[in-house]
Amino acid sequence: MVEFALVIPIFLLTFAAIADFGFALFQRMTIINAARDGARAAVVVTNHATITTVAQQAATSSAAGGLVTLGSTPSVTCLATSVSVSSPATIGCSSAVVGDSVSVTVSYTYHTFFPLLLGATFNLSATVQMVIDS
Repeated sequence: MVEFALVIPIFLLTFAAIADFGFALFQRMTIINAARDGARAAVVVTNHATITTVAQQAATSSAAGGLVTLGSTPSVTCLATSVSVSSPATIGCSSAVVGDSVSVTVSYTYHTFFPLLLGATFNLSATVQMVIDS
């Protein structure tokens, strides 16, 4: 009985840490998928003036499907095809053409279940960039 009393707190702390890490990992994967869905929706839209709106709506609805409520609107940036790959020029999405790319960034603050054990919050963010193909 004494051994049980000594081991159970360690076991419960370990179990709590594993469960909290699992939830954080699930939220991270949800954020990555939301950014991917937003970028994919943006690159297949035919009216380039609506790229930003379409990408933000797709990313937000994808995150909601994974039970994540985003605290801020996803960031959408259009990048021109240029000679300099290391620092492409940012352009307005309405003037984007086939071959330019769209970058969607989704951010989320994960609140842990056990703040004393793992800390209160983690900032999760994902950026996906795709080439406009229509």
